[in-house]
Amino acid sequence: MKILVSGSSGFIGFHLIKELLNAGHEVVGFDNHNDYYNPDLKLKRLTLLSSKKFTFYELDLNNILINDQDFDLAINLAAQAGVRVPAEKDYLYETTNIEGFNSFCNFCAKRNIKKIIYASSSSVYSDINEGKFDEVNTPLKPKSKYGKSKIANELHASELAKLDDLSMVGLRFFSVYGPFGRPDMAYYAFAQAIKNKHTVTLNNEGNMYRDMTYIDDIIQGVLGAINYAANPKNIYKNEIFNLGNDAPIKTKYMLNTIEKYLGKKAIIQQCKTNNENLKTHANITKAKNLLGYEPRVSFDEGIERFLDWYKYYENI
Repeated sequence: MKILVSGSSGFIGFHLIKELLNAGHEVVGFDNHNDYYNPDLKLKRLTLLSSKKFTFYELDLNNILINDQDFDLAINLAAQAGVRVPAEKDYLYETTNIEGFNSFCNFCAKRNIKKIIYASSSSVYSDINEGKFDEVNTPLKPKSKYGKSKIANELHASELAKLDDLSMVGLRFFSVYGPFGRPDMAYYAFAQAIKNKHTVTLNNEGNMYRDMTYIDDIIQGVLGAINYAANPKNIYKNEIFNLGNDAPIKTKYMLNTIEKYLGKKAIIQQCKTNNENLKTHANITKAKNLLGYEPRVSFDEGIERFLDWYKYYENI
C-alpha cells in the first residue's frame, strides 16, 4: 500500500513508519519539526527512516503541499501533545489539533483518500467511574484542553464519515512509552532529572495510575487498525478503539523503578494538580476482537528497554 503519515518524525510516527517500510509499503511522511521538545531528537528519528520507499516533507499540518497521488490510506499522528503546556502555547490545541486535523481531512478529501486513521487519546475519558475505560460506556469528560481537542477530532470524524462517505478509525492511545519517546512524558522526565540531579515534580504524591503501554504494542495495534481499515469486508464509519496495556501502575512505582535501575534517588518536589485524570485503565476487548490487538510487554520489561536505550542515547 501507499500510505500518508503526518507527524512522521514524532515518537509513534517514527516507530510506525519503520514497521511499514519493513513490511514493504511505500510511505510519504511530513512533520514541521517544531520546538515543543528538542528538534534534534526528531531529526535523529528522521535519519533512521532513510529508504527508497520513504518520502519526507517538512511542512505544517495546516499547509499540506504534497504532490504525491494515489494514496490507499492516510494516518494523522501530528498534534500538540501533552496535557501540560505553557499558557502562551495553549492556542496550539486549537490551531494544531483541531484546525490541523480538519486540514488533514480536507487534504484527504481532495486527493480522494477514503480511509483515514487518526490518533485520539485516553485523555478524552472521565475517571469519575470505577473500572476500565470503555469506548461506549465510559463518560467522555476530559479535564484538559488536550483531551477536549481530541474529542473535537472524534466528533469531526463522525460528521465527515456521514457527509463525505469516508471511513475513519480513531485510536485512543494510553500513555505510550519507550525508546525515542517524548522527553516531556513523566517516565522520560524522571530519568533525565535523576541522572542530572535535578528536581522531580511528582504530581499528587505519585498516587495517579497510568495504563503505560509500550511502543511496540501500540505499533502492533496501529498495524491491526490498518488491516481493519483496508479490509473491504469491514463496513464502518467512525470506529473507535482503545489501545492500552490493561495494567495500570502508580506513577510512584514508575519513579521508584527508574531510581533502582539508575542507582540514584530522586530529589522530589510534590505538586497537586487537578487538570488530568487520577487514573487511566483501558478496556481493550474491542481492539482484541477486531484488530487482533494483544499487548505483550509488561511495564517492568518496557521501562528497562527504555532505560537501556536512554543510557546509550542520553546525549541526543
